[in-house]
Amino acid sequence: MGIALRTDGEGNRRALLIGGVGYGVVCGLTFPLMISNTFLREMSLSHGAGDSFGALFFLAYAAAMLALALWHGTKRRPLPRFTLTVALGAVFLGNVLMMLRYFAIIDGGGPYAITTGASIGFGLATAELGWMERLVRLEKSGGAPLSRTISLAYLLGGGATAVIFFASGPVELSFALALVLLSGALLARTPAGADCQPAQPPRRADRIGLVKAISYLAVFSFVFGAVSQMAETSGTTVVVIEMQATGSIIGAALIFFIASFWRTRVIPVADLYGILFPVVAAALIALPFIATPWVHGVASVLVFAAFYLSGMNVRIIVSQLSRGDRISLWVYLGCALGIGSLLVIAGVAFGAAVLAQGNPETALALVALISLFILAMNPVVAARIAELPGPRRRKASGPTKREPQKTGALEPQQAPGPFPWKPLWALLPASTP
Repeated sequence: MGIALRTDGEGNRRALLIGGVGYGVVCGLTFPLMISNTFLREMSLSHGAGDSFGALFFLAYAAAMLALALWHGTKRRPLPRFTLTVALGAVFLGNVLMMLRYFAIIDGGGPYAITTGASIGFGLATAELGWMERLVRLEKSGGAPLSRTISLAYLLGGGATAVIFFASGPVELSFALALVLLSGALLARTPAGADCQPAQPPRRADRIGLVKAISYLAVFSFVFGAVSQMAETSGTTVVVIEMQATGSIIGAALIFFIASFWRTRVIPVADLYGILFPVVAAALIALPFIATPWVHGVASVLVFAAFYLSGMNVRIIVSQLSRGDRISLWVYLGCALGIGSLLVIAGVAFGAAVLAQGNPETALALVALISLFILAMNPVVAARIAELPGPRRRKASGPTKREPQKTGALEPQQAPGPFPWKPLWALLPASTP
């Protein structure tokens, strides 16, 4: 019997293990390259691609997310079933190219970096959305809660990230290739299932929730990218940046995983923002003025952990907003993760540009001040989003005295609303009350 059909304790644990390990492999391959981009320096996994390799990968990752969301939103049909196999094959190919470059069988340079970064970025983005679809299906079939599976995946992904960072040469590349094969084997054990039943049309509250979730993730992503430059260039770091990043991933995953056992429902994105905002704000205020190395490292880890906590939370909430519709899941999650990734790159570029100018202490204070301002403004923007007028609904009842019965004549065009543009949710299907 497939794991999606088991509702007993054994099936629940098996679904948690397979889903957590399978998605955790994707996280373990994504996190090191993402960290390589955020700190704008070459790590051993690039093997001659230079400092731009992480950025090339992350740009390809973000572009693939947005392209997949656009494709599903316009075509309104799922990708062929072999797409995930092709995606994992692209990740495998990229790591093989790195192995060949390491042994000097092929040359490095621009074509190598672009090909490797694009293949791994496209493959991991597609694999992540594909695994998220399967995790949602497993939860709908009585499997483990999505919060528990995703937090376990982040926990295992943090462990894999640590191995990749601290291994060297053929060991880390062989480990990465083994992870790709493991993800493919677990994917084969997970039933693809039939197409989901047509979901309910998205409600206005769902659309508002989607836009707010994307805005919160985008803000934390920008701050994460900017603060990564502060942590790397401050000169007061006692713990290497790889340990800070890996520790923040594992710490955030542990908090989320433990909370999933005593809290049945995921924390709303606005409530989590209210919890994390004072912590991140205090860290941002303190970072430019901290002279003690270990305190500086703790403040940086708090900001990084907030980013990963918000990432797990938004993945769960956006998946729930899809209401079991696989097409909507790819559209919503692709938009959220693609926009978040672009804001990470924007934060990195902003932090690096500011820190490259003038006095480092003044630059650190400016980065912290602007990041804090963006954090404080986001709830105001989210509140304004909630106040935007939604699409008008026609009355179901027949004509009344004040509403003359329609004839075959053309009616005058409706006057425009108070905003000259359409809200984002106007591009989505018609809403229900």
